[in-house]
Parts: sequence; structure tokens; C-alpha cells
Amino acid sequence: NFHEAIGIQTQLKPALNNDYLLHHPLKIDSDPLCPRTLKYLFTKAKRPFSIRVRILQQNIPSEDKDCLEEYCNMMAQLRSETGGGDTSKGGPAGDDCPHRNQVFIHQVHATEAAGPTFARGLIGKDMHEAYVKNEISPQDFCMSTDSHMDFEPEWDQSMVDMWDLTENEYAVLSTYVANIDQLGKNLNGVNEVPHLCMVTFTSQVRTHATKCARNLPKPKLTNAIWGAGLSFSKCHAELKVPVDPHTPGIFDGEEFNRAARFWTYGYDIYTPHRVYVLHDYPGSQHNPVTSSWGHGTFSAMDVKNSYWRLNTLLDMPGGESDQDIAMQLKQSKYGLGDRRTLDQLIQFSGIDLRHKKVTIDGKNRCGNIQWVPFTEHPKGVNFIPKFNETTEEPLDVPYDKTSVWYDPHIDGVGAGLVSRRAPLKDEEDSEEASARIAKEEEAHAEHKKEAEMLAGGNIHEEHAALAAALLAEDGGQLSQHESEHREIISNAAASVVIAEKMENNEVKQFPPLLRGVMDSGIPKGRFHLSPIKYMSKHGVEHLPVQVQIVVVVMILGICPAVIGTAGIGSHKKRTAKSKKRG
Repeated sequence: NFHEAIGIQTQLKPALNNDYLLHHPLKIDSDPLCPRTLKYLFTKAKRPFSIRVRILQQNIPSEDKDCLEEYCNMMAQLRSETGGGDTSKGGPAGDDCPHRNQVFIHQVHATEAAGPTFARGLIGKDMHEAYVKNEISPQDFCMSTDSHMDFEPEWDQSMVDMWDLTENEYAVLSTYVANIDQLGKNLNGVNEVPHLCMVTFTSQVRTHATKCARNLPKPKLTNAIWGAGLSFSKCHAELKVPVDPHTPGIFDGEEFNRAARFWTYGYDIYTPHRVYVLHDYPGSQHNPVTSSWGHGTFSAMDVKNSYWRLNTLLDMPGGESDQDIAMQLKQSKYGLGDRRTLDQLIQFSGIDLRHKKVTIDGKNRCGNIQWVPFTEHPKGVNFIPKFNETTEEPLDVPYDKTSVWYDPHIDGVGAGLVSRRAPLKDEEDSEEASARIAKEEEAHAEHKKEAEMLAGGNIHEEHAALAAALLAEDGGQLSQHESEHREIISNAAASVVIAEKMENNEVKQFPPLLRGVMDSGIPKGRFHLSPIKYMSKHGVEHLPVQVQIVVVVMILGICPAVIGTAGIGSHKKRTAKSKKRG
């Protein structure tokens, strides 16, 4: 089922009492919930007059209602019910449709629809045109969601404040947001939030088996797993990494493709630690019209070419075999960035793209992970690369020495005299390859069991029951430090036995096994960890000594892993010379 894309850009002007301007590109496909989303967007914002909305409306005008017109009707009704006044009451009586002049429509007939990436790509082009006209600044904020959403009061300021907590100019907040029935609630009393960190392989790479995080003190660094359900960042991220419009008919593969491009450009993806934007899953999934893009103008050959393009970009089977052609695509407008390499991405994410394995070593990357440094572009964070509009080849060449594409024989003295060719790959010994594949298969099987258990369970109900049981055991009341940060280990004995068996088979574990906790070597129950402060790096090895001895094992038992961590790190030692607020 296709969920329509919304993009919001928030322009921050610190000189004007921290005021900001919001530009909001929105893509819809005959979605009857779009007008309501606009209503909530404006009426619940702290600064509604700072919002600008660009709508890519894919529908049949003679049959479908117009999103903007229906929004105006809703606001008129709200004004009649409340007597009018400010935006939250429908606007002043003299305004027939509050904020109408802040909404811009790009109309596309539904028969021309070609899937989510094609539509989001059109939004990206609109955004670039606005940037050229100085209507968008790289230092604006951009948010993209679906078109059937609800928001917490003053959501706009809350999202900016949450982004600030990352202390990272290259931060992208992203997740699959909670359902609208969680509006105004603290899930399970522990600020539980969805956490993306695992994938599965279908025809492409697909985000899979969402885990949960609890009581996070700030957004948590992820292993480069991005979700289209919510994405919030500075606008230089959206301008540098627009959605590839040359992939009609694609659904699976869209998210990790963009995640890879974000990450190689130097961006880091974080799980939001609080919920301010929510999704109407029942309302959207029960409406067959919202998936009507599948009847648009694209063929089976178009879809095949889309798969070829995505596979080529990520070195996956089924991509281009000619390394020169593949390199041209990777360096093109919708290719990879040049701040980090694809090899670094594979190691950091733990996903074996080249062999279509969900893990390279039998472990996931859902816990504490180490941030990967990079060298910022010499022209700074606000620099937006230029490409040929026809060929989409880079215009900012020769590459500088900080680029991963830099070749001294091409980009150094005498640049242009030697053709740019892809580096040759070392051939792997056949016996080594067989041994590696055997270990990968075993690790993959164990990892798949965990993912299937997680995907098949009701996470919220299980977590609620577990929280209730723990609270009862504590006498109905938690101490102050325990309520701030708590790590739960359920079914620990079984998980350790399984983990030790895997470790004996030379499959590494993440997190490492607990050692010396009890005489039996098998920990039981749960551990309470006091808040962790002043951490400058990610990873278990950088935790305080007293915390290292009780680091949480990966849960392979009945319950899904529950992560509550403060191991985010402030990135003070990053080699990128990024500055706060650009």
C-alpha cells in the first residue's frame, strides 16, 4: 500500500527572535485525509503563519476533491463553531480561508502517476527550483511525512528543539511514527518510540521488524536506516539528496536507497526520542484509492530498469556489470555522496548488500554504535553540488582531495588528460569465498529467526504487559533514577545459551556476552542503570566501567529487544568541521 509523501521545510531566522519560515511540499494521491492533515498542520503549529506548503496533487480532478478547497471548507466550519480568532479557531472572520496564500498546488493527473519515488522526485525538483529562486535556504528545516497525519500541539517548535539535541548539523531524524491513537500519550509510561535498525530482502532492501526504544534522553544514532514515514533535517540534506525520480513502480528499495545516499554524503540518521508527529494507519490503509498509483503510466520494463538502477548503486546482484558505467551512475546527480564510501556503509549498517544478506556477521546494529567520521566538503555544509541538467553528470570536477572519488591521476596535475575509470576489484579466493558464504548463511538463519519473531508479535501489548509486571514487582513505584533510565533483560538465560553457542561457532555477538555477573555465568531478571552523562563517543567500549559489566545482551528469546540508552555522543571529536546552525 502506498503512503503519500509530505515534505516540510522550516526556515529558521535566529536574528528575528528565533522565528522561522516553513515551506511544505506535499504529495498526495486522491487522499481524502489530506485536507485534515493541512488543518492539523496549521492549527497545531506554534507559528502557523511561518508555514508554506507546496502540494503535488495526483488525482482525477473531475472525480476527486481538491485538497486545498476541502481544507478551506474545514477551516470555515471550525470558524463558525468557535467564533473565529486565531488559527486554532479557524482564523479571523474576515479571512475566508486562513493560510490559503501559503499553499501552492502542482497538479498531476492520476493516470500519469508512476509510484512514490517518481512523485517524491517531482517534489524534489520543485524544491530545487524554489532554492534557485532563493525561496528555500540550506539552513531552513525540511520535514517529510505521509499525507494522513496528526500532530502534537506546537509540533513545529518541538521538532526543531529535538533536532538541536543531536548537536549534529548533519542529523536526520527518521522513523516509522506511532499511530494517531497515541496522540498525547506517553506509551507504556516509558516514552516508548519506534526504532528502525533491521532490514529484509525482497526484490530490494526493505526496512523490517521495527524495534522499540524507551526513555531515551535524546535522539539515538541508528545504523543508517531511514524511513519515509518521518524525516526531519536541515534543508541542505534534502537539496543534496533528492529522491531519484528515475525509478518508476518502486516501493521496496526506496528507503534504503536514500539512506545510503544520505549517509555517504555525511548525514547521520537518528531515532527521535519523543513522538510529535503521528500517522493515521487505519484511515489510510482502509482506503484503496491511496494506492491507485499502481495503475499509472509505467511498464514491466520500467520496473526492471528501476531495479537495475537501485542494484547498481548499492553493488547488489542484478546491477550493472560494467564498472565504468556503474561508477558513472554512482557519481551522478542521484548517485552516492563522496564523503563516506559504500564499503564503510556496509560495515556500519551491518548489511551485506553485495550478497543480499541481512547481516555481515550474525549481529544486528540496534544497540550502541560508533559514529563514523568524515571530512566535510571544503565549501561547507551549505554547499549544494551542481550537475548537468541533461546528463546528470557532476559539474564540480575535478574532485578535491577530501572526496572519496578523488583520483590523483585524474583530479591532480594534468586533470582531464586521463579518463576516469572505476578501480578494479581484487578477486576473492574460491575456498575463502565458500567459507565466508557458509558462515554468512548460518548467521543469516539465526538473524532471520529473531526478525520473524519480532515482526510477528504485538510489540505494544507485550511491552505493556512486561512494564506492568516489573512495576508490580517493584511494589508499584520506581525510584527516581530507575524511572529515568532502565534496561530490561527478559528470558536472559535462554538468550545467553544461544549466544554462547553462536560464539563458539565463531559468530561474533552484539552486544558482547555478559561475563562474571553471577557464579553460574547466566544473568537473571533485569538490570537498572543510572543515567549516563558526559559521553563523548558511541559504543560499548566508551561506557563507564560500572556500566560495561552489565551491558545488555541481544535478545533472541520470546520478547523483542527494548533499548533505552543515552549512548548518543556529542560528536565533539568529529573530523567534519561542521558548525551549529551552519
